[in-house]
Amino acid sequence: MNGCFATLTLYFIILFYGVLGCISKSTNKADDSDFSETTNSQEQIVSGLKENQTKMSTLIDESSAESINLSMSPRLEVQFTFDLERTAENPLRGFYTNYAWSEPVIDFPDSLEFAYIPLSDLMLGPSDFTFDTSLEPRLLAAEARAHQLVLRPYIDYPALVSGLPDFLDGQVEMRSYTQHGGGLSPDYDDPDLRAALLSFIEALGQKYDGDPRLAVVQIGLLGFWGEWHTWPHDAWFPDADFQSEVLNAYATAFEKTFLQVRKPVADVTNLRIGFHDDSFAYSTLGDIDWYFHPLLIEAKADDRWREIPIGGELRPELQGEVFEDGYITGVYRQDFSDCVEATHASMLLAAQLYSGGLSTIERERAAAAALSLGYALHVSRATIFGDSLEVSLENRGVAPFYPAIFLQVEDSNGMQATVELPRLTSDQGCKRFRLSISMLISPSREAPWTLSLRSDYILPTQNILFATAPGKDAIRVE
Repeated sequence: MNGCFATLTLYFIILFYGVLGCISKSTNKADDSDFSETTNSQEQIVSGLKENQTKMSTLIDESSAESINLSMSPRLEVQFTFDLERTAENPLRGFYTNYAWSEPVIDFPDSLEFAYIPLSDLMLGPSDFTFDTSLEPRLLAAEARAHQLVLRPYIDYPALVSGLPDFLDGQVEMRSYTQHGGGLSPDYDDPDLRAALLSFIEALGQKYDGDPRLAVVQIGLLGFWGEWHTWPHDAWFPDADFQSEVLNAYATAFEKTFLQVRKPVADVTNLRIGFHDDSFAYSTLGDIDWYFHPLLIEAKADDRWREIPIGGELRPELQGEVFEDGYITGVYRQDFSDCVEATHASMLLAAQLYSGGLSTIERERAAAAALSLGYALHVSRATIFGDSLEVSLENRGVAPFYPAIFLQVEDSNGMQATVELPRLTSDQGCKRFRLSISMLISPSREAPWTLSLRSDYILPTQNILFATAPGKDAIRVE
């Protein structure tokens, strides 16, 4: 599927002349070691969206002598201000709900939705899968709402009917429990069950890896709710060897789509897999060893957010309380902002926010909390020097935009110049990007230029908007 564009149209007028710089909330020097292909003024050829429109573009190291001569007067310069609220429906961030539970009463701004699906709905036999009749309808419904899906397949969901596929019924021993509403836990040591799980993972990846309708696949499958535990029946959970088999099977099957698992287990830190905290703000921070963030620290995975999005669920007991007046932190009642800052979370399930039970002020606080998740890409300045456009860009969010993303300028004739952006984080401060504009016509009020963001990982109906405010005459936001 084609990528989508968040458009920010520049009516380039001369506002003032001055030294090109960055307007940033951070003064930290960027660490460009992970972006060797685009940093240190190394020029790269990036294909435009139209055939024959290849442009020379590069990320400029602030300290590089190869940067444009700052003694050169800019032809045009436009300055912008920060506006986070414009990003409320940006993809791959924010709160979301599960439409299978109930239709939202409140149209809360979002770009994602959640799907728990039992394995029994996805698999009829060892190599017989029903994706077209089970998963596809959920994907199509989400896409119609301009949502990407966060998917978690499961076998054992307490208080619900077992998700064990029918062809394994009577072959796999089921263990009864009463905790969490009761249920049946399969014998994960059963060889037929193990073979079925690995076969399912391979088939799911073959069909859906890289599908932009899927934002994240949460690994699920094992344990209560697919959360990779069987507490208090810890002996029921599969051994580390099979945990590794499952994790490696997912990592092999999904090379493009992002993966998450409940906590650091087995050899997950060696794989392209992130995490989801399903008790967010309940047991996220603190000194207790089984809490989410301490587990990440212990596994040396607390920087995994730089590579793969962190997700989870705002603890259900707190969803109706955390935004109330008089919310007091304590045991199992943690500060939401502190949890976001520590984990760098991008996305959280919070179904109760859509129920209509919040007051006006609580909804406002929830909306602000949603904006605190994930990325916030802000253009602070755009300047033309000779045949180059330099764009000053920073991320003021807690996490990057994770998939490949492109910064593009387009003139009124549809000619384009493009540069692939590195994975920007707030601790890098402001970065400058140079785009060769020799083939573009000069901008004017009558023939404006458009500055936009593109990614192939999102839906055609989604836009990645800059966290940048419209101005009186200098820009138009579409």
